Amino acid sequence: MEDESAYISHSGLVARSPQGHAATSMPIKGNEEIWVEIQTHTFRNWVNDMLKETGFQVRDLSTDLCDGVRLVALIEVLQKRKLRNVLRPVNQHQMLENATTALNAITADGIKLVNIGNVDIVNGNLKLILGLIWSLIVHYQIGRSKFPPKKLMLAWLKAVLPETGVHNFTTDWNSGIRLAALLDYCKPGLFPNWRELDPRNSVENCRRAMELAQKVFDIPMVLEPEYLASPYLDDLSGMTYLSYFMKENSPGFFATLRWVNSQIPQMKINNFTSNWNDGIAVCSLVRSLGGPVPGFNNLSRDPENWESNLELGIHGGERLNVEPVLKAVDMADPNVEHLGVMAYAAYFQWVKARPKPCDRLKIIPDGKTVRVHNPANFKIEYLVPDVDIKEITAEVRGPSGEVECRLNLTPTGGSGSFIPTEVGMHELTVYCEGEVVTGCPVRIRALPDLSQIMFSGIDPCALGSIVEVLINSNGAGGGSLEVEAKSPTDRILNCPVSNDNGVYTATFQPDEAGEWKISVTYEGEHIQGSPFTCFVFDPHAVKLLDITGAIPGEKFTFTCDASEAGWGEAKFDLVHRGRSLPHTVREVEKGIYMITFTPQERGKHRVYVYYNGIEVKGSPFSLRVGSGSSSSADKHNHARDSKYGASNTASFNKTKDTTTDISAENVTNRSVNTSSSLVDKGYSTLTSDRRHLTELNQEKLYASLGRDKLLNSVERENKLLSPEKVLSLRRNSAGTGADAVTHPTQPLSSLFQSSNAEEVNGRSTSKISREFTTNESRRYVNETFESRSSNHMSSVNKHEYNSNEVSSPINHVLTNKSESNRIDSASNVKGTIVQYIM
Repeated sequence: MEDESAYISHSGLVARSPQGHAATSMPIKGNEEIWVEIQTHTFRNWVNDMLKETGFQVRDLSTDLCDGVRLVALIEVLQKRKLRNVLRPVNQHQMLENATTALNAITADGIKLVNIGNVDIVNGNLKLILGLIWSLIVHYQIGRSKFPPKKLMLAWLKAVLPETGVHNFTTDWNSGIRLAALLDYCKPGLFPNWRELDPRNSVENCRRAMELAQKVFDIPMVLEPEYLASPYLDDLSGMTYLSYFMKENSPGFFATLRWVNSQIPQMKINNFTSNWNDGIAVCSLVRSLGGPVPGFNNLSRDPENWESNLELGIHGGERLNVEPVLKAVDMADPNVEHLGVMAYAAYFQWVKARPKPCDRLKIIPDGKTVRVHNPANFKIEYLVPDVDIKEITAEVRGPSGEVECRLNLTPTGGSGSFIPTEVGMHELTVYCEGEVVTGCPVRIRALPDLSQIMFSGIDPCALGSIVEVLINSNGAGGGSLEVEAKSPTDRILNCPVSNDNGVYTATFQPDEAGEWKISVTYEGEHIQGSPFTCFVFDPHAVKLLDITGAIPGEKFTFTCDASEAGWGEAKFDLVHRGRSLPHTVREVEKGIYMITFTPQERGKHRVYVYYNGIEVKGSPFSLRVGSGSSSSADKHNHARDSKYGASNTASFNKTKDTTTDISAENVTNRSVNTSSSLVDKGYSTLTSDRRHLTELNQEKLYASLGRDKLLNSVERENKLLSPEKVLSLRRNSAGTGADAVTHPTQPLSSLFQSSNAEEVNGRSTSKISREFTTNESRRYVNETFESRSSNHMSSVNKHEYNSNEVSSPINHVLTNKSESNRIDSASNVKGTIVQYIM
């Protein structure tokens, strides 16, 4: 007895109850004998199906397993390995030893057994043996999962048979109709008339379907047709038979797999486990049906991103009304069982495909360019009727960051706009259900505003444009009115004048850059304000220099020469891969700009150049950043310094800073005298010193520009000063001597302060009196800020004058249309001069 007890497992000693752990999951109905008979029959047939290759057969589960030989053989088949056992036990001791070997192998494979031991098997406890076999069916056939097998199996059946509806494994299958429908799913066309079956012929329906399943799919009839049609069919028997349709490599498994691969062929899915861990398959499936997967093209297969990928796909599936069977963390588990994933994938089969969120909208910008401080408008066209406007968002990124974007959405379409505040590329990105709409980002280039410098006279215009002057005689009579234009080189251009009921029109086309004078005379006398000044600039005279030699990661400076372009200012935009790059611009002398930036990548960069808001000829210029050594950049910088740095520095030796005495010659000598063994080190020092020299030369040059430079600066910054006023002030306030040039005794801006200042719209405005060509006329100029037109080609400025009588002096008063109420009260404004730039 002691020897026998040594072979009794611990679990066998814990309890000898008639019900074991597995048996507790078997619901006992009122007719216990019937369901036990059905279940015993089903489980016995399953065991014999597993043992068919071993030569063993079981007729009675309570007696044929008691010696442990067939039980050990069953475990060897399921685990695909050999176990030590007694093939011909002759006593109970050897029977208990075989039973213990089988139970230990089961436990070692992760199956938790409670309330069953070797004694229960040897004694033939049928219910505990049924519970043990059910545990083997669940683990080795249905699937190793921490989730209830009934839930996962039911989920898959519901997914593949949505038309019939499946709620259980008992009464729903009695008629045989759902089994016929399942066959037709596994192989379309196998049972096409399943909808026409009569549920009253339940046994015949079940028999026909089960025989067809055995013939076509080799699914054993572990359950008799009469049992399947019986109202006393238990869950475990129904689940055992139906598990043959959904286990790995089963007919249902391959049917679902075929559909998945037809939907996402690029993924080449061959299982429902490892192929789904990283979430890419789920996201691809969702996206193929039109579900939203934001950032799909940037998904990573890194294990750290698996769960987030799956959450993204699951959320997209929910937008398609597909609820998850498993959580993302469970699907990302490398040990996930196939059944839950397969059930989830099967639900997508009946989703009606729709256009992807990124293809549901079309963005149409009003233009590819816009001037700063002007709205950039775009339209949003709906390509499908069921767009959810709550899921449409937009963002704009400018060179310095995010720009406010406003949307106006209606059920039939939408629009949006943003206002750029800086020059450069702006990226408009519209999202639908979190996905970037196809065609985005839309890149809109913000151009500089037309020159904001205020001036008297006629608007500055580009070389070759047509200027039209309109003069209203205001009933002055039939006197002679003449208009002529004087070029910067004193050439006179006569402007033909036409008269239309007292409104005179004259045009001229400037062909030189510089300051033009437009004289308007009536009966030989200049009208008030004549001659008018018109600054003409030539944007095509702007040139880029030294744009070769840039390498990634190092500062690079190139030059823009606009010295021959005439009046105005230049602005720049550096673009790479559709985005504006940060850069600095310095005007080292009049019309000479140095632009510095640090490229981060190799490749083609574009340099957009604007002059007075007009893109210059040849823009955008190509600047290629290469991978060459720093020597190419040094040569480039040295050549540029020689042209714009060292020569200018030499001209100001009187004010040279002795603490920064680094010359090109000294640097060169240092390099020549370096020992050959220290060439690399000496070269690095040379490179560094040259760059230092460049910076010093630029600083000295900038400081040496003196009064002229500061006057230019004031001209640009003080919007109240006209160009001719600046020229006059230059003549009247020019100093002498180096000290006078570099160290003015008072701030230069004070030269332009007027004691007769007044407030216009909250801004300080100067009122300055000047004499013009007529001896009897005096003009008071009230200069104010004026908002410039966003389109230079159609800008119009109005200048008003008084012409009372032919014999009277002709007075002219400049005014701004929005500030006409501030004109000197002595002036009676009636006529108009209008300039059109065409």
